Parts: sequence; C-alpha cells; structure tokens
Amino acid sequence: MAPIQFGVILIPFQTIDVAGPVDLLSSSSIPFLRQSSSPDIAERGIDIEFHYIGENMDPVLHSAGFKSKPTITIADCPKLDYLLIGGPMSSYIQDIPPAIAKFVCERVDEVKTVFTTCTGAIFASALGLLDGLNATANHEVIGLARKIAPNVKWTTEKNWVIDGKFWTAGGACAGMDMIAHWVMENYGKDVAEPGFAILAYEPRDVDGKQVVLSRHASK
Repeated sequence: MAPIQFGVILIPFQTIDVAGPVDLLSSSSIPFLRQSSSPDIAERGIDIEFHYIGENMDPVLHSAGFKSKPTITIADCPKLDYLLIGGPMSSYIQDIPPAIAKFVCERVDEVKTVFTTCTGAIFASALGLLDGLNATANHEVIGLARKIAPNVKWTTEKNWVIDGKFWTAGGACAGMDMIAHWVMENYGKDVAEPGFAILAYEPRDVDGKQVVLSRHASK
C-alpha cells in the first residue's frame, strides 16, 4: 500500500498549530516505532510522507521568529491524501495570497480529509470552503470567525468538529488532541501510545476529558 501523502500548507501560522500535530503523526509512524516499540506494533504504524508546501521555496516566518522552509512548491506538489492548515493571524486571513487560495481550493476536492487547527478554520472559511458546515476554531476568536464567515455553523461546544471531510479544531492543543484521536481511531491505541509516552503527552477527548491510556492502569 502506498504511503499516505500528507500536505501542510506553509502560511504564517502559529508554530505549534502544525508542529504539534505532525510530531504526533511522526511519533506513530513506522520508522519511529521501529526504534521505540515491538516489531508487531511498529509494522502497524503510519506509513506517511510529509510535504511542506510553499508558494515558492522561500522560508516562511511563524510565531516566536520560527522559520520553516518548504520542501516543495504549490506548482510541484504531488496528489495529496490529507491537508493540514494551521492558524495564521487575522490580517493574513483577510488578505490571502491568490496563489495560496487557488491551491487550497483545488486540493480540497482531491484529499480525504482537511484538518484545521486554531484559526486555520477561519482561513478555510474565508475561501468559502466551510459554508453551511458545522465547524470550530480557536474559541477565543469565534466572534471573528462569525464576522468573516457568517454562513458557517460555528460552535464552541466541542474541542473539535467533524463535518464531511473537514476536521476543525479549536486552539493549538485541541488540534493535537484531534490528530491523536484520528491516529487512535485509524491505527489503534497500542500504536498511538508509544508516541504519546515519548512526548509525555496526555490526549483529551472531544469534550476535553483525559483519554484513558494503558499506562494509567498501572498507576
């Protein structure tokens, strides 16, 4: 089976919006688990290739002065299975570069799932991608979300919301929890938990309650 092609659109998002989720995915990947888990668990891990997609190959500036360098441009990006959109500032959302907007809108049709974290959902909504759908964003700026995209059914009742192919999460840590849920749902807790342990990470469920992991049973 071919590796999952996982794309991250490089816009000026808050660093942890993307770093947290992709590190969780990487920590449940076959190469990582081969170094930290038993062979039977490792071979059931995620077979995944990451693509960090820029308008060009120039570095992109994120929060705290962190810069990321694209691995590929929007012109050369291969077919994707999943796309992750981190959360940029509102000024960027209200002035999205046309080439970035065009790329995201075109790729939405081909991917299985679009994940958004923090204000990433507001970015998607500004492109008209969430009209009529249930969604959430960082709960602290949901008023801005409603102003920019009044046709979206915004909610703050859950840490993340699934509607069709769109998985939208609240703040950055809620985005990590959403991705952790996806890993556990698709690959099992026994595959996900070694990565959680290495990261000293305790995922929460959609309601914000701690997920019961196997290591809790030994306490």
